[in-house]
Amino acid sequence: MSIRSFFCLGLLLVLPVLTHAQQAMEMYIPIGASVGVSNISSVIGKVAAVDERNKTFTINDASGILTIAVPDNTPVWLDRSKVGDSNQIGSTADLKAEMTVEVKYREATRSPALTAEWIKIEIPR
Repeated sequence: MSIRSFFCLGLLLVLPVLTHAQQAMEMYIPIGASVGVSNISSVIGKVAAVDERNKTFTINDASGILTIAVPDNTPVWLDRSKVGDSNQIGSTADLKAEMTVEVKYREATRSPALTAEWIKIEIPR
């Protein structure tokens, strides 16, 4: 096996572990501070409305109103960094109008309707 093949095989084995590690650490990273994610494959804005029955909510961000679908297994974290406390696991029940959120979306490109991969809710001062 050549060095190049060995390196490629190693990379393929390590990538899933790195992806899982990023997901595990994401809870502790404040809104807007996720390197390679924030404002690249995520949106930050204010919650406009929550539709618990349809498992969606809308947010206003710089580009307008976005509808976010929330699958049952979506992690939700409470960003408590502004109150000087450690972040906590939350739930969609914590989503309220006017709260600032960051949503990492699953789609390859951003559109007016997105599916949440994870959600961070800012706990204000």
